[in-house]
Amino acid sequence: FEKEFSKYHDAKGTLYILTSLRLFGQKRNDIDILVFGFFNNFKIRNVKTKNCGIVEELNVKSFICNIELKSHPFGKIKRDGADYYVYYKGVPDNASRQCFEAKYSIVNHLKDQLSISLFACDILWFNGLSKSELQSMRGNYIDNALCRGFEIKDFINVLLRQAEVRSDLSGQFNLDCFDRGEQEYQNIVDLFTRERKPQGLTKGKFELLSQKSIEINRLLENIGKKLTIVTGRAGTGKTIQLLQLAFNLASEYNDRCLILTYNHALVSDIQRLIDYTPMPSKVDGHTVSIRTIHSFFHSLMDVVGISTQNLNPLNTTYNQDYNNKLEELYKFIVDVCEKEDIETLKDMAESPIDWDYIFIDEAQDFSEMEKLILFKVYGSNRLIVADGVDQFMRTGCRQIWERGIDKSLICKPSMMNLERRQKANLVTFVNSFAKIAGLDWMVQANDLLTGGEIRIYPQFTNKIYNELNENCQKNQCENYDILILETPSKVAVDSKGNRYFKSINAYESANIPVFDGINNRNRTTYPTKDQCRVYQYDSCRGLEGWCVVCVGFDELIEYKMNSYKYSGEELGLDKEKIKKRNVFLWSLMPLTRPIDTLIITLKDKDSEVGKMLKQLADIYPDFIEWNF
Repeated sequence: FEKEFSKYHDAKGTLYILTSLRLFGQKRNDIDILVFGFFNNFKIRNVKTKNCGIVEELNVKSFICNIELKSHPFGKIKRDGADYYVYYKGVPDNASRQCFEAKYSIVNHLKDQLSISLFACDILWFNGLSKSELQSMRGNYIDNALCRGFEIKDFINVLLRQAEVRSDLSGQFNLDCFDRGEQEYQNIVDLFTRERKPQGLTKGKFELLSQKSIEINRLLENIGKKLTIVTGRAGTGKTIQLLQLAFNLASEYNDRCLILTYNHALVSDIQRLIDYTPMPSKVDGHTVSIRTIHSFFHSLMDVVGISTQNLNPLNTTYNQDYNNKLEELYKFIVDVCEKEDIETLKDMAESPIDWDYIFIDEAQDFSEMEKLILFKVYGSNRLIVADGVDQFMRTGCRQIWERGIDKSLICKPSMMNLERRQKANLVTFVNSFAKIAGLDWMVQANDLLTGGEIRIYPQFTNKIYNELNENCQKNQCENYDILILETPSKVAVDSKGNRYFKSINAYESANIPVFDGINNRNRTTYPTKDQCRVYQYDSCRGLEGWCVVCVGFDELIEYKMNSYKYSGEELGLDKEKIKKRNVFLWSLMPLTRPIDTLIITLKDKDSEVGKMLKQLADIYPDFIEWNF
């Protein structure tokens, strides 16, 4: 570009070329090259435009363009229809689709961050092809591909096949992608050039990822040789340990690591953390990625030809439909496939199952068929699982991962029982609440994590939010570190079946900035602005916040009591006691999410759980505040 612009002596302006760009919160977040510029008196003669034919003189005022870079040689590129494919290890990958998706990630990112909509172009740059090689491949067809050594006029010609030009009152034709002028351009410059650094809890986790400990080293010695099982109650550090192991394997041994969990909210939270790191997300190299269990098995079904077209998570019959398809998958993978067949599946184009190691969070929730399919595809020695001991809610039946595995092929360290999330006062509160509820629950407080408070109110208000926000700012946290949990009664459904948070407008009117994690359209994204997270209680597994707000906690208990389903194993037992125990055990999950401050609101302070909390407030007035 520098060489080419020397030909245009009168042109003034700036051109930004950004490489290896990472976009936060987008489906495709790795951008090879982003080029955008704003100019005065940059004029090109005799060019063909999309909407005005041949133009004798074109004034290039501005543009923004995604460039997908492919350096494959001629023999590893083919054209099929309108798309170009490149080969990795003999497997074709659709480069045209990658280029298209990257462009729309840029457009969506600008709309999300700056509330602007503009036209972006895309170019597929084959840096390993000569002009004649590219020409022989595409013939007379005109597309968005460029070869090595292209000139700036070639570049502009590709843009003009995509963007429309406009003429002004003087009759001058202009290529101008920034409708709001130079200020809009400068806002984009600021967005893409300022350094984005993790804050608050994200920063702490980010710094932990590359660290090693005696414990991590011991586990790394066994990974690849034995089934690795990490056990511990909520807050003892299982998830962060999985992440540390995955990042160490990817960074130091060039492995491809996939983390599986069933919770969409946790997927988004961990994806946000991964996006802050320099970890690549390419299909052909080392990486750390995360998916939901269902998404992964859907992909595996697609790979082997089992249709997932009718598997819609919004359908009321989804669980049964999924299990039926899973049984079909189990019969094929476990009963029919040989080792060679599995390797062939992994080598297929854009294979979603080509991973070196599988990490499973909340592994006690896995079904037996899911476990055995993973054993067959990867081998038990390639699995690292985190078992939440007495927390389960998905299958209703605890999974025993070591069942059927020789003891010499299992690495299972002692259960993690030292609290690594919550401050000591919060641990005391949760332990005491569990004791009053008649639960067998005890976690050891960490002497290094002192303090913590619990405050109980009739409702969550702007005044309380401002106090939490001030707390976060003092501790270098952000609004993201305020987690708000809501009951199912706050979930609304529109005419198309989409779920969303019913009180979103009320929160915004009260100047409480929130990201609607309840909205199913946001299931695969995370907040990219300074917002608190709002989720249903059922989505809080694995999440944490510096401050957590449990809205309508008594309403949650009542809902769980009324919707509890007996498993059929209670014959001869007191069913009401079993129900109460399981509901209160489940209720510990939201209570173990906060690090520093827990806010609980009660609809009825005289409810059973209200009386339990009042009893605890009387016992611990130093750190439990009763505001009724």
